Amino acid sequence: MALAATRSSTLYVAQRKRMRGKRLLTRLWFLGKFLLRLALCGVLAWSVKIVYPLVLEAAYFRVRTVEITGLITLTREQVLYLLGIGDDTTLWQFDLPRMGARLERHPYVKSVILRREFPHTLRVTVRERTPFLVISAGDQHMLVDDAGVVLRAFVPDQDPKVPHVILQQQRVLEPGMRLHQQEVQRAFELLQVYRASPLAEMLRLASLTVQPSGVSVWRFEQYPFDVRLGDEGLPVQLGRLPLALRYIAQQGLAVRAVDLSYRKRIVIIPAS
Repeated sequence: MALAATRSSTLYVAQRKRMRGKRLLTRLWFLGKFLLRLALCGVLAWSVKIVYPLVLEAAYFRVRTVEITGLITLTREQVLYLLGIGDDTTLWQFDLPRMGARLERHPYVKSVILRREFPHTLRVTVRERTPFLVISAGDQHMLVDDAGVVLRAFVPDQDPKVPHVILQQQRVLEPGMRLHQQEVQRAFELLQVYRASPLAEMLRLASLTVQPSGVSVWRFEQYPFDVRLGDEGLPVQLGRLPLALRYIAQQGLAVRAVDLSYRKRIVIIPAS
């Protein structure tokens, strides 16, 4: 019995030693894997720190082509100046949101899309604001787009013919500002109704004055007299204007103004 107990004890000790050796090898294995991964991460971080600046400034990625589309009034030179691209700038170094925001601060730029095309092309798509009407306030005559943003001073000899909105009070108008005056907003509403009517295909609007009372004074290029419209029922009043014009032509009248603001009658004011 004593011999059997001794043999059992010796076997147990041997097994314990083998298990301890296996556990030690397992720990060493995991420790080695951890150290290897840590070393790889260190090498990768070092490589990124060294290689990334080289790629960022590599001559292979320098901008050689800037394609700009959508220009109507702006010139390519103006857009390039606003982009601020240096001779040694690479595509990786562009801050596209900042460049786009700088371009959109120009009064004529409504929106812009910038896109990199590797290895050396930058595509710029510009959507310009287009003149919608001229705001006349005192001695100022400024082009305005359909959102009420002031573009620049109106130049009769080079700018397209667009309707003039005449403000009753003096205003300071500067490029880039958005007009919120009541007269301007009312003028936009009137123009929308006018453009949606059949009259827009027959007559070309030259000027529009919105008075504080709500009455609007229209002047069409084909006729040398004013047309007065009331504050309500504008489509109906515009629909009666061809009747008044036909009557004036048939009678050969010299007219100073036509008043359509009354509900059931048309008032023709003679020139003298």
